[in-house]
Order: sequence, then structure tokens, then C-alpha cells
Amino acid sequence: MDRQTRLKKRKQRYLVALLLFLLILSFFLHKQITAPAHSPLIEGAYYRVETKEKACTFTFEVVWGSQQFGNILNILDRHQISATFFVDGAWLRKHADLAREILIRGHEIGLHGYEHKLMTEMDDEELAADFTKAVETLQKELNIKTNLFRPPFGELDRRVFNYAHSQGFITVLWSINTQDWLNLTRDQLSKKVVKSIHPGAIILMHTHSAQLAKALPVIIQSLQQQEYEIVPFSELLQRELKNKEDEHAAPYVWDH
Repeated sequence: MDRQTRLKKRKQRYLVALLLFLLILSFFLHKQITAPAHSPLIEGAYYRVETKEKACTFTFEVVWGSQQFGNILNILDRHQISATFFVDGAWLRKHADLAREILIRGHEIGLHGYEHKLMTEMDDEELAADFTKAVETLQKELNIKTNLFRPPFGELDRRVFNYAHSQGFITVLWSINTQDWLNLTRDQLSKKVVKSIHPGAIILMHTHSAQLAKALPVIIQSLQQQEYEIVPFSELLQRELKNKEDEHAAPYVWDH
């Protein structure tokens, strides 16, 4: 076997090994990203809002790109829907003008970390630094504060929850995952949401998804046909708290 043939075979083996490595890596990344919010559930975090009303909330994660961002805002405008946007700090620093549109159009903003890394794998110092950087970026670029927080990838443990809570944040996850990054058709995506809808649903979406931009008008119309009201998370939460206050309020008895 001559030297050129040996080099060719070695190169082929290398390419096969590299391809195998990339396939294994993509499998684990896909598993990580498409997994639902962590189980067991963390007490105190919101996966849904307790209500008997036909009301739900759209929560958008804003992390990658900007191509579909304007389309999604325009769709929400046309249907007069207000939503909650969890904004990644690094994205915000690059796209501050777009982020301002969220507020201008009447939506609310929540924190989504700064670098979109797994917070459960950070040590205490790294966790505090990521929160601080995200909060400072929000303050610098938009001059606002928020008390809403969603961890990247929905990965949450008691330590991360406790730190967020100690900083005054309400942790918001989801009960319906649209999986809008998968290769679903418009009808498949919309049916997935409509089939799973329930009072107090928190629906996970992403602003970079072209498939979501196509399905969103259908989702909105289908939910409204079922007489569902779509409101920001904070409004839905206030309704829950008010209902609990009403339930626990002692009836007034006139002693005469």
C-alpha cells in the first residue's frame, strides 16, 4: 500500500470519526433543548397559574436572531394581544432598539439570564454574576427593572430558584411547550397548542421561529374561538392572587 493510499484511508477514518462525534453531540444537544421544564417540579415556581377562568399567557423567549421578531410583534398588534417576553441579556445588548419595541407595543419583559447558559451548572459566584450582568443590561439599555425570571432551557433546581427568589424574582416556566424550533407544519404547531390548552396555561414560544410566525395567527384565532383570553403573565398572576384573597376573606357578619 503506497503512502498516498494510506493517507487517503486515514483521512476517511478521521471524517467518519468526526461525523460520528457530531451526530452524538447533536443528539445530546437536541435532548437538552427539547426537554420539557425540569421534573420534579420546584415548589414556588410557576408552571401554570391557578384559575378557573378561560385565560392563558403567551411567553416568548428572545435569544437568537431577529428575522421573525418584527413579524411576531405585528401579529400580536393585529390581534390586540399583550404578551410576556423573556429577553436574553446578550441579545438585548445587540438589539436594544428591537427590545424597546416590546415595551412600546405594550408588552412586558422578563429576565432570561445573560449568556443563555445552564444556570444549574454554574457555581454560586457565576450564578450571581450572570444575574447581575443581565439586570444591569436591562437597566442600561431599557431603563427598566423586572421581577420576572425564566432560566435558560427551563433548567431549574432549588439553588437557582432560591437565588432568584432572594433577588426578588418570580420564576416562570411553562405548562405548554410549542416546540416551535422543530420542523412542524403550521397546522401541527397550532393543533399542539389548541389540544393542550387549559385555564391558566403558560405557553412557551420563541421569537426566532419562522414556523411560529406562520402558526401564531391560527393559534390566536383558535383560542379566541374557544373564548380564551390571552394576557401577559403578570396580569394572569394578579387574577390568581385576587381569587385567593377572595376565597380566604372571612364573610362579614352583622351582629345585631
